[in-house]
This record gives sequence, structure tokens and C-alpha cells, in this order.
Amino acid sequence: MCELFAMSAGQPADVGDSLLRLMPRGGEIGPHADGWGVAYYEGRAARVFKEPAPAAESRLLPLLARHKLTSRAVIAHIRKANPAVFGRASANTHPFEREWNGRSWVFAHNGKLPDLDRGDDCPTGRYRPLGDTDSELAFCLIMNALVKATRLGADRLPPDQLVGIIWPVVEALAGLGEFNFILSDGEHLYAHAHTNLHVLHSRANGENVTLLATAPLTDEPWRRLPAGMIHVFGDGADVTLPHWSGGPAMPVGLMQAMHGARMVC
Repeated sequence: MCELFAMSAGQPADVGDSLLRLMPRGGEIGPHADGWGVAYYEGRAARVFKEPAPAAESRLLPLLARHKLTSRAVIAHIRKANPAVFGRASANTHPFEREWNGRSWVFAHNGKLPDLDRGDDCPTGRYRPLGDTDSELAFCLIMNALVKATRLGADRLPPDQLVGIIWPVVEALAGLGEFNFILSDGEHLYAHAHTNLHVLHSRANGENVTLLATAPLTDEPWRRLPAGMIHVFGDGADVTLPHWSGGPAMPVGLMQAMHGARMVC
């Protein structure tokens, strides 16, 4: 499996301490030794740093953590390849990034979707995987659903509309295995809690800060997010809408890529 971490804040904040706490889980006290990555948003664009190597042995990650980079939205990930055939490679290392409507979209996944098939690499969509993982393919399916449902150049989608568009895809993917993920456009974090995702709310310098992690990083009062829904965080606050379900069936073109092969986190 892998581990997720993310932050949403009202004002740019530093997550260096959290990254240093996450680091030893990547191959020292935890088995997630096949890569690490972290994305810091600067407005509409994300600065993504990653290595297909153990976080615990990285020389770059502690430099980033101690450099005091600040952001209002951060997503980080440590990876364990399972099975090992989809091993250490930059293309297989989270978080993944795609551009849509002049904005960076960043995605990281914890879990595995053993029946997700590459098919023809999303033949009906704009986005295709660069690597071998089910995680990146799932990201492409979500992004293709957004493109299909929204006109080019449209203004940024409000959270309720975005959740409504992607929910049929998320629900179908979650039915294939374990699908905890965090998605961001730089304004909001969209977190799908399927089996194991925790949240910690706090205030720093008078501003709201929300941290998300697969497993708590401190002894503070983290709580497990309710499963089976997409939670939304913006400006450091929980702005989750009522659970969205139902709606139109999943497009046939997306369903065609969802059976047969085994590609995991």
C-alpha cells in the first residue's frame, strides 16, 4: 500500500514538520520504499518534486522540508509498489499532474484496483497514462470525465458541480478495490475516504489549517473521515457538501477500460 498526506490552509503555510514525520515511513519504519513525491501549489500551478526511491533515504526531501516552502494546498505521497513488477520509475511515482483549463490538477492514491484494465490507454479521452499504475489510469479516467462534461475554457467548476461530475467514475472505481485518493486544483482538496483517511483541523496565526493523512502523524486529535463520500476542503476549512450519489450512468467509453488487468498503487 501507499500513504497519503495533504494540507489546505487559509494562507500559505509550511508543512516541513509533517514531511519529516512522513519521511521515515518511506522505507525506515514503514514499507513504502518505492518512491515519494510532494506538490506545492503556487496559484494555478503546482511545483511537483518526486523521486522513485525511498523517502527515508532521500537527500532532497529533507532539504524541501527544511526550506520552508509555503503553500495553501499541498499533496504528498509515499509509495509501495504492489506487485513489484510495476516498480520504481518516475512515471509510476505519485502525485500525478495534468493541466486542464489553464490550471494544474494533482492526484495521489492509496489502495489498489486489481480489476482495472488499461484497455487502449483511455482511447476516448484526452488524458492517457505515462506509467503502469492503476492509480494514474484512475486519475486519467476522472480527468476525462471532467473534460467530457465541461466546455473548454469554462470557469473553474464549483465544488458541488465537480463532485457531481466525477462521482459516477469514483463510485465505479471504488467498486473494483480500494480507492482512497486526494485530488486538487489548487483551490480545493477533494478527498475520497474509502477505507482509511484521517483529518486534523487546527489554526495557525489566526488562519484555518486542515491536514489529511492515511495514518495520523502526531498525537493530536486526528479523526477518521467517514467513508464512502468525497470530502471537500478549501482555505483550510471543511466545505464538504451533502453526499452526492445517483445521477447519470457512467459513460460507456470510460467503462470499457475497467476490467481485466492488474495494476496497483
